[in-house]
Amino acid sequence: MGSMITLGIGRMEIDWGKNNSFTDHSSLFKLSDIKPIPYYYVDFDTDEPLVEMKNGCARKLSSVKKRLDLLGYDIESIRGMFEDTIRQHEKYGYKIKLSFDVFYDVLRVIDVSEMDTVQFSVEFEQNGYDFGEYARRCVLEAPQIKDKILVEYEGDGDIEYRNPQFEVSEFLENLDPYITLRILAENPNNADQEVRWSFADVVENGWVQMDEVVQVLDSKKRILIVTEGSSDSFVLRKSIDQLYPDISDFFDFVDMNENYPFTGTGNLYNFCMGLCRISIQNNIIVIFDNDTAGLEKYHQSLSIPKPDSLVITKLPDYPEFSSVCTIGPQGSSTEDINGRAVAIECFLDFDSVQKPPCIRWTTYNKNEKQYQGELECKDEYVRAFKRCNLTDGSYDASKLKYLVNYIISEWIQRDTPNCH
Repeated sequence: MGSMITLGIGRMEIDWGKNNSFTDHSSLFKLSDIKPIPYYYVDFDTDEPLVEMKNGCARKLSSVKKRLDLLGYDIESIRGMFEDTIRQHEKYGYKIKLSFDVFYDVLRVIDVSEMDTVQFSVEFEQNGYDFGEYARRCVLEAPQIKDKILVEYEGDGDIEYRNPQFEVSEFLENLDPYITLRILAENPNNADQEVRWSFADVVENGWVQMDEVVQVLDSKKRILIVTEGSSDSFVLRKSIDQLYPDISDFFDFVDMNENYPFTGTGNLYNFCMGLCRISIQNNIIVIFDNDTAGLEKYHQSLSIPKPDSLVITKLPDYPEFSSVCTIGPQGSSTEDINGRAVAIECFLDFDSVQKPPCIRWTTYNKNEKQYQGELECKDEYVRAFKRCNLTDGSYDASKLKYLVNYIISEWIQRDTPNCH
């Protein structure tokens, strides 16, 4: 019969393989996610599955949702994938009239805790029970979807109307399982359900080696973050490691042990130009400061033809920065520093230094017709950040969370084809 390897949520299996033929789902997990998880086997002498605890990967769906987004499975992207799969079936004469919105609405309300494909396999399917069969018995019988689907088969010039439950279940069985997984993650009731990759049987029976199944995240899926200065990279690395440990392995930074190669707006802009000329294939996010000099080069970079793997952005505007104490040639005032003086230090906890935050206007940019500003005592803010713990509540990390979420959204919203 062979050995099975499955991907599921609780007792709802959504993907499976056999022996050494299976999809690699290691990108959904980290090496630290390996632990004993339940394995379900059919015992045809009883009405209940046999349960054994063996090693596998497990991570909460709320966390897997973040990883799926970085892998290209955000909601807008999976809409395109779903529609592409519909079009692919049309090449074989099948016109499946099922919209993504209807499919989304039905799956989004599924409570995984109430699903049990394992029990279905005991009761109905002696050769195993897959997502397509589950969809035929459960999803496609739901009132909100049953009367909204139609399958046409066009062959030899004639149009036949096929059994939609059967044809659509076949379609869903071949649909990328990450589409299903990502929609299920939209239901808050499923957030704490564990996504489990059950690989022990194929390893124990010699079909693959452990290191062939459980691997660190592929370098092609990681993202290099490049900033204007080494302190920027340090701040982002620590923030992601401590505040977003479930996705920290997706991000790489330039080695800062030697002199940082991209210091300054001009060097970073030239770096962008070079990357675009050689059509770099690595995933890279370049982040300019949101000050006068940075904004000038950022706007110039927008006109550069660039590959899909390169995102050029800037530090975001932030509401608190619309009213900050400033000092310069015209004296002291309170001003909006967005686009004029926002560097990475502005996203640190202003209360971590005794002196109130103040921006000093320095040089005048003739092209932009405004002054360039800099946060006073910025080195003190950085030193306080290096000593702090971001997770125990002793340091206000709200601006850093805003910044990291912004960077993630800039990557997710880029236009690029998907693959996993």
